[in-house]
Amino acid sequence: MAYQVKCARSWDELWTIFAADPTAYPVAGGTDIIPRVNQGIESHEIYVIIDDLPDMRGVTCMEDGSVRIGALTKLVEITEEEKLNAYCALQEACSRIASPQIRNQATIGGNVLQENRCVYFNQSVSWRREVPCFKLGGDRCYQYQRSPECVALFQSDAAPALMAYGAYAEWRSPRGVRTSLLEELYLPAGKKAKEKDEILTAIIIPPMEGKLYSAYVRQTIRKSFDFPLISCATALQIKAGVIQKASVVIGSAGVSPKKLEEAGQLLIGKTLSEAIAESEKIQEMAAKKIMPFKDSRVDGPTRKVLGKDAVKRALAESCCGAQQ
Repeated sequence: MAYQVKCARSWDELWTIFAADPTAYPVAGGTDIIPRVNQGIESHEIYVIIDDLPDMRGVTCMEDGSVRIGALTKLVEITEEEKLNAYCALQEACSRIASPQIRNQATIGGNVLQENRCVYFNQSVSWRREVPCFKLGGDRCYQYQRSPECVALFQSDAAPALMAYGAYAEWRSPRGVRTSLLEELYLPAGKKAKEKDEILTAIIIPPMEGKLYSAYVRQTIRKSFDFPLISCATALQIKAGVIQKASVVIGSAGVSPKKLEEAGQLLIGKTLSEAIAESEKIQEMAAKKIMPFKDSRVDGPTRKVLGKDAVKRALAESCCGAQQ
């Protein structure tokens, strides 16, 4: 299929391109969309390179204590940025994504916006089934055949860590700028709460209450170049030895990351030793949030066991970091 590649060097230029062709597809790092195009999963007539758009790179510490991360900031830059050293879960998550080559190309914005995938969807045309699945316009889910909608996993590493910090997404469109909680981006069936002409410009981490301790643990078959089977991000905000605010988020648990609201409430007001004592309860909460389907890598019961272990380790790492 023939296609065009255009480059938008300003916001006005981008809006002009979108106005002329609303189906134009924005491309930054391209590590998610290009493989899908090469596999014949999807195609577009116009691709718009947005690398040169202003105010979308780097990390800025704001006066109110929040941190703004430009959506075009490379994953490797996040792992090396000293301004983010306090955000251990985020740096750990970004350091584990795919391979060094991809981390040098992929952006934080692309990672939190990546397409949901499963082993039946994420394959080349020659191996694709004749009857398509929901994501390809069909009427069935091969991964979980009783499901009335797509349940392909959302396997971002960065998103659970950012959600644990209560991060916001900053969007820009011809209508102006808006912000929303990052967790509000993820809808049922793997859909995203964004308009086609909206561009994710930044991730904003709000100010913390007290000292922040966080951790990210992922379970994989291979140590590199692999999506997580299941993951967990924890974030504890501690003052005077007491947890003021807490978050536990499970990744690769289903079509979106799952925040364990009950676990966060359970940990508030606890000391570190008391938080560790609640680990088993929180593990059971997590197991209930993990979708039970199996794929070619692991079965449903094993996914739950791995999830409980990830929660145990992430909570322990957060608490141990606070005790040092």
